[in-house]
Amino acid sequence: MTTRQAKLVSYLTAGRKDWFADFTSWSADSRYVATTFFDDTVRVFEARTGVERCRIAFWENPYVIAFSPDGQWLAVGGETVRSVVYDAATGAERCRMEHALIGTAHERTTFSLAWNRNGKRLATVSHDAALIFNSTTGVLELALPADDPMWYPGRSLAWSPDTPGLQLAVGMGTTFGDKVTGAVKIFDTDGGTEMTRAKLTGFVNNLAWSSNGKYLAAACGDGSATVLHSTTGTLRAQLIEPLGIDHPVLDVAFSPDNEWVVTAGADRTARVLDAATGQEKCRVTHGSGVGCAGFSLDGRWVATASYGIFAGAPPGTEGGGVVFDAATGDKLSLLGDCVSSAFSPDSTLVAAAGGRADGVTRVFDPFADQERCRLIHSGPVNAVAFSPAGGQVATASQDGTSRVFDAASGTQRTGQIYSGTVTAVAYSSLDRIAGGGSAGKVRLWGAATGTVQKELVHGGAVSAVAFSEDGLSLATGSKDGKARLFAGDTGVLRFELAYGGEVGTVAFTRDGKWLATGSADTTARIFDAQMGVEHAELGHTGPVRQVAFSWDGALLASASTDQMARVFDRETGVQLYQFPHGSPVLSLALSPGGLLVTACEDGFARLFSLTDGAEVFSWGYYAAVRAVAFSPDGRRIATACADGTARILDPAVGVQILRLEHGHPVNAVAFSPDGRWLATACDDGAAHIFAVA
Repeated sequence: MTTRQAKLVSYLTAGRKDWFADFTSWSADSRYVATTFFDDTVRVFEARTGVERCRIAFWENPYVIAFSPDGQWLAVGGETVRSVVYDAATGAERCRMEHALIGTAHERTTFSLAWNRNGKRLATVSHDAALIFNSTTGVLELALPADDPMWYPGRSLAWSPDTPGLQLAVGMGTTFGDKVTGAVKIFDTDGGTEMTRAKLTGFVNNLAWSSNGKYLAAACGDGSATVLHSTTGTLRAQLIEPLGIDHPVLDVAFSPDNEWVVTAGADRTARVLDAATGQEKCRVTHGSGVGCAGFSLDGRWVATASYGIFAGAPPGTEGGGVVFDAATGDKLSLLGDCVSSAFSPDSTLVAAAGGRADGVTRVFDPFADQERCRLIHSGPVNAVAFSPAGGQVATASQDGTSRVFDAASGTQRTGQIYSGTVTAVAYSSLDRIAGGGSAGKVRLWGAATGTVQKELVHGGAVSAVAFSEDGLSLATGSKDGKARLFAGDTGVLRFELAYGGEVGTVAFTRDGKWLATGSADTTARIFDAQMGVEHAELGHTGPVRQVAFSWDGALLASASTDQMARVFDRETGVQLYQFPHGSPVLSLALSPGGLLVTACEDGFARLFSLTDGAEVFSWGYYAAVRAVAFSPDGRRIATACADGTARILDPAVGVQILRLEHGHPVNAVAFSPDGRWLATACDDGAAHIFAVA
């Protein structure tokens, strides 16, 4: 099964201040997602659109949140208040649940809260006690104090699955020096009678009931996980033997049929285990600790949360959360870095919260295949270009062909067979294709008919081609040390420009008045595109790999093997910025909003501001980043990497939105004119088209 980045359904700004915790919650009808934010607000969004429904101004750190069973109310627990219940549609406060300290404990943070099945009662747990409130009035109905808040503070709780939910399981315990303790107590909440008690080897991070109410699973801080009989508290199955306090088990959940249990641990694993015997069914290793895990409604899939990747991770290890097959461990889709994830109640979507690092919660469709179509060749694809209208894609391939495909269906419309590798291709607004390669020729041919209009002979292999925006000019670069400018409609040569080395990149300003070139002779140059008169020579200390004008044509950026990206004033030729890199800079692109993104051989894509020259973000990969591109509106960045991936990034907040697996090095990326689609050129012998959002 091919692992893919889950389709981003909606993009929600949200975040938290802690590690793995309950800071996302779904409404029972799967329509809404609630999440906490860095400014201590709680926000409710429509899950499929990302439209904010309401915003709650919480006055302290909102620690945990949960929708009521009917989705009408939202409970929020904090650092000093037990819980506040709000209207989930308007954000209006319904009632507040506060109470003086029980016993002598000074920690009153609400670590967990839960509604009973009929929504009439709300339970919270803090160090000093588990408390049960009337959810309508906020009146305390029952207090279940900790035995000893020093050694047995409350940590987690869960209502029994019966309706209305008459039993409450409370997990407790602590570690202090070499003393590690833990226990689970089950109470009859009608009178507060303790029905069952089970002593465990480590403090209880999380609890889960089986759907039939017979069993209770516990995730413990000493690295162990167990399944208990709920009536007696006796051990049914030891799922994981204690691994030590450095590898706590952080989450546990039953499958819907109660046959299996999934665990999430700081040992970087999510495990699916037999609930009766503890036998391991499958294990998925992550890049770092796994904070939570849960089954889909049909029990077939598991969604996890994880953040980052540890040094020395085995090859193929993914950073971030995943959705995987509960039977085999095969990964279905990647959720990216997240500290919390959860299936919607109907299991069609997954919410993944990014936490402190990026402050973003995203909603994914893990079952949607992102690839729109695949454009098949018999050799690696070197370059791709959308038509100006976006309906077609032109390709250049090592199989000796340049082809035009329908961008929606992948059906080939026309094509040309060359006598060697095709390295560069461009699509003009006059519906013409220019493709050139190792044979030293550029063919100008009709995209609709495939008819060759003219063959433009060069003295060496063709390295670059580019049309002006109006399609009336065509620039080429060649290994013969020359740049040439032709009439884009007729192919008539207008002028040649001689260099001391291969011309590997050419670019026009959007108005077509200026032409920039980059050469292996270490220069970038700017010419009057009408007359061929040189306007400025811009020096590097190594071959220039790419040049690109800003959208208004006022700036020229250049990338070089001298490990520098530079930005020049087009009018004066004065260098405004230089950006050092650790290896040759292979590609760059400028946004309409004054940003520069670079692709480097050192495995990093970097984003710079052209307002002050500051580095804004960087993204690390495991192989050279070969190409970068901005979407037309500047709101997305695409990268092509030798590690076999293309990725889509958000330059506003620095987060990865999509990871598109190819399995072979990706050579080029291009956005459609409307920004909805991304075309990639890959060594797997195909060009791929993906939905961006």
